[in-house]
Amino acid sequence: MKATLCLLIPLLATVLVLGGCAVLPPLKPLDPSQEPATLEACRRPFLTEKYRLVHELKAVMPGEREGQAIGVLLADPQTGSIQSVLMTIEGLVLFDIESGRGLIVNRAVPPFDAPAFARRMAEDIGLAFFSPRGKPAAFGREEGGAAVCRFTRPGGEAVDVLTAEDGAMEIRLYGAGQELRKKVIIPHLERPGLADELEIRGAGWPSYSLHLRLIEAEAVKD
Repeated sequence: MKATLCLLIPLLATVLVLGGCAVLPPLKPLDPSQEPATLEACRRPFLTEKYRLVHELKAVMPGEREGQAIGVLLADPQTGSIQSVLMTIEGLVLFDIESGRGLIVNRAVPPFDAPAFARRMAEDIGLAFFSPRGKPAAFGREEGGAAVCRFTRPGGEAVDVLTAEDGAMEIRLYGAGQELRKKVIIPHLERPGLADELEIRGAGWPSYSLHLRLIEAEAVKD
């Protein structure tokens, strides 16, 4: 357990405090008649009801260094609230947060007690599992041909949801300066909101990726 913990802590601590750089790409015009179907596709990656999800998580850093953990997530898209617990394979709880109207850290083993870590984790979860609010500011196609819904946020950030012709999807977060901050990659989606596998990639250097494999999914009725 000590060996796993010693490897996991520096990997994940680095993962969730990184930024990135790239530019918000222009979109080619989309036929207005295709917008309803495009919007429907753009909503598919996200939860539509409250769920408890258990994932096997693998963090990959430069040099192919890897660390593994188990993540347990309770997420309610109606309220935007989450409770997320991160633990080692052996069951040691490293991190426990709640987010809704505010961010509450119930438990944080150093160095996970850094405020930036909690904010980054909540941001990653929201990007991957909650649909952007409101209507898209624009529809279009990116250079590779994928259909795109572009959502904007009051602070100047943008979220692009892309659907490729083969059904693969991406969710990209751009900062207020139009720099690419991170992306969520979903190779295949059979059940709306419940990807069997997804990957969160941080842009910039050093680059990182978080691979999530769904172990269990349970709808929660209040």
